[in-house]
Amino acid sequence: MSATSLPEKTELKLGFVALLDCAPLVIAREKGFFQEQGLNVILCKESSWASIRDKVSFGLYDGAHMLAPMPLASTLGLNGNKTPMLTALALSQNGTAITLSQELYSQLSPQIANWSNDTEIGGVFKQLIQEREDPAVIATVYPYSNHHYQLRYWLDKHDIDTEKDIQLVAVPPTKMLNNLSNGSIDGYCVGEPWNSLAMIDETGHLLTTGHQIWGAHMEKVLGVTQAWAEQNPNTHKALVTALYGACQWAEDPENETELNQLLSLPPYLDQAAEKLAHYQAPVKIEQHFHGDNVNTPDPQHGTFILEQMDKCGQLPEQALDYDSISQAVYRNDLFKEWIETA
Repeated sequence: MSATSLPEKTELKLGFVALLDCAPLVIAREKGFFQEQGLNVILCKESSWASIRDKVSFGLYDGAHMLAPMPLASTLGLNGNKTPMLTALALSQNGTAITLSQELYSQLSPQIANWSNDTEIGGVFKQLIQEREDPAVIATVYPYSNHHYQLRYWLDKHDIDTEKDIQLVAVPPTKMLNNLSNGSIDGYCVGEPWNSLAMIDETGHLLTTGHQIWGAHMEKVLGVTQAWAEQNPNTHKALVTALYGACQWAEDPENETELNQLLSLPPYLDQAAEKLAHYQAPVKIEQHFHGDNVNTPDPQHGTFILEQMDKCGQLPEQALDYDSISQAVYRNDLFKEWIETA
């Protein structure tokens, strides 16, 4: 590594939320990928995405494991400090699902003849919740998340009124299971392992997955502020390179046992991942950390996310150039320069 390419900053703090798709950050630290790039990284666990957003925005963290829509929302100043952000690396693809409480699922399941027929599932679910006295309470992790948009997309597809039939609430990922088990919510859309854990604990059951709703899509990204990226280009490149290597490691089936062991350490998922050993979900959730187009930030998907934000009434009334905004945030040019042509 030449002097001109040395990281400007070697002591870093990165934020993350306790989900399976924080794996690239955990692996990069525990397996030495950060160290190989000359970086000493402290990983800081947060309970909420709002906390991640704020601490990156105000420079308390150098970057973070983020929901794919978060850099867009921050750049536009939605529900928080307006801070232009970008991503040069997608950390994961898919991995989300809609899970219902065991009580609600037990009412729905006997009426479904073909679980591969989404139209049938949606129709029966609509009838079931419209017969309730009170709206079903369904949680998502954050208003600016794939989870929120996927849930709204699926409900709208089946003509389910999110104002009358459903009450949408926000709950941090690590609080989902407790809220489901104590009856505070009737279901949730969240990332792994919280869907599988609901089934293992017999607290809930899958309704459908994010992959079934949208197909392959970016789920988590490495988010940094644009100012930080401009001030630390070599550090940014080293960070992306280290995490990309960790994504490759995490995707390898031969590493699955060790991956779950590392994720289960107290600083990370704290035993939760151990319950997944030898468990097979009834529906494949299709979570990936590496593969064709998995790690490339996709501006087209960013434009799609902006369209979902608009449908949810989250964007300002004035016209926005979705493509230009998305290209400024989802930096596939940096990924191609640093990874594909390396």
